[in-house]
Amino acid sequence: MAYTLALCALFLGATVLLLYILEDSFLDRRLRSVASTVAARPTERRLPPAFAAWPIEQAPGDLRARFEGRGDGALAEFRRSNGRYVHAMRIRGADGRAYVVAFDATDELTVNPGLGRGIGYATALTGLLLLCAALLARAFMQRIERAARDVVADALRSPDPEALRRLAASQRIREFGTLIAMQADAWQAQRTAVESEREMLAYLGHELRTPLQSARTSLALLRERSDDAAALGRLERAVSRLARASAAVLWLAARDTPDGAERTRLAPCVAALLQELGPLAEARGQRLRARVPPSLAVSAPAEAVEAILANLLANAIRHGAAGPITVAANDRELRVRNRSGGHGAGGFGMGLRLVERIATRLRWSVDVRHAADRTLATVRWCPTSSADAEVHD
Repeated sequence: MAYTLALCALFLGATVLLLYILEDSFLDRRLRSVASTVAARPTERRLPPAFAAWPIEQAPGDLRARFEGRGDGALAEFRRSNGRYVHAMRIRGADGRAYVVAFDATDELTVNPGLGRGIGYATALTGLLLLCAALLARAFMQRIERAARDVVADALRSPDPEALRRLAASQRIREFGTLIAMQADAWQAQRTAVESEREMLAYLGHELRTPLQSARTSLALLRERSDDAAALGRLERAVSRLARASAAVLWLAARDTPDGAERTRLAPCVAALLQELGPLAEARGQRLRARVPPSLAVSAPAEAVEAILANLLANAIRHGAAGPITVAANDRELRVRNRSGGHGAGGFGMGLRLVERIATRLRWSVDVRHAADRTLATVRWCPTSSADAEVHD
């Protein structure tokens, strides 16, 4: 719009200037024609209307002043003291004398009177041009918007980076193609990083299985020969934890995303963990409680569920104060409450990041909140649950 308005202003200004130049040229041409007649016959006094001629020494003072020091053929145009607009010319007559020929062009001016009438037409034309510019700009922006929307839709439907690169190559708008190509490169780099991480997790999981088998064999021998029940219990917990870590890492490194077909009952899983971690909690003055419906089951592999719950409980035992640790579950979520031990947020056995990764892979969410004397960890597997967790007993 501003560009169109500037063009209109420049066009109108150039048009008015051209009209003034043309009008002056017409007036000067008439003046030269009459002046040539006066130069040929200086004594001839029959001049066309609005023309007058004087010997330069007899010319009115304002005309004579305009030509002082100027040669023959000089032109001047100005508005006289009486308000009349004249074109004047100095000539040399056939008798050798200098003359001034004046043309009163006040009544011959057409541009100035026409500007008042033409400004209305110019304004209307400018408004029409601005309207056309607005409509064209709107149509252009709508076309660009549709193109951008189609590009985004095609990009979202692309199954892999190669499809994005083909889409980028087919774009008629170069900037869109550049953005899509950059997105394809970023996607490819992300896939490469994820694949590298998956391979590293798979390697770690397989590496954990070798010492785990040795630990199980040693544990079986110690169970037959050792009388130290406490040491044997600690070793059994360590082996169980190592087994869960190995299973969770291998499951996390798997290529396929869980489809929800495998279901795990929570009550037996929680009971087994409470039995395993009970001695450790009792040694710290804590009591483990569970309120889990016997028939409650979630759509997730057992190793992933055990890894998440075991780390929540281990975190509550390790960083919590003496008192009850409550595990409660319903069809939307599971909550672990404990008294804070004054050690800050603390961390999980496998690390909060890894627990969140497992939960994200299951399309779950993990939320850990700390208050002055309470800690509440919430695992949600129902996406429709909108209730916020509160830290209280």
